[in-house]
Amino acid sequence: MRTKTLLLLTSAIVLAVVMSSQVSAQNSKFMSVDEVRQGMKGFGKTVFQGTTIEQFDVEVLGVLKNFAPKQDMILVRLAGGPLERTGVIAGMSGSPVYIDGKLLGAVAFAFPFSKDPIAGVQPIQQMLGILDQKPATPQRAAAGGSGTLPQESPTAF
Repeated sequence: MRTKTLLLLTSAIVLAVVMSSQVSAQNSKFMSVDEVRQGMKGFGKTVFQGTTIEQFDVEVLGVLKNFAPKQDMILVRLAGGPLERTGVIAGMSGSPVYIDGKLLGAVAFAFPFSKDPIAGVQPIQQMLGILDQKPATPQRAAAGGSGTLPQESPTAF
């Protein structure tokens, strides 16, 4: 069971990286949180079993603004595959979600006691914003930060 979960998680991360690298060249391929409306429908891609990439349905329930400092979460209901029986599977983290042909973000949150397959999607713009942050200065790194961020913009990356 643990190996299966690890395989699903690894597959989802690889899938998210591959899919996001394909659309990162053009910002028009991304959907911002401000464009998201309740009732919008789209799809996501993940690996439920083995190595086969499968599609699942997504319906937007709403946007939770500032659920954490400077962080929004898009609340969605998922359907398809085994989701009706299992709910959101832990290995789905990183699974890309698309609406109207634009990358909305990736599955990042689950509600394990929910009776429905409800998930939280981390918006792509927030993920790309992390790459745009300035690298840590030597003083900041010495004060507690241990790493630096890439020097390139997400588009150049």
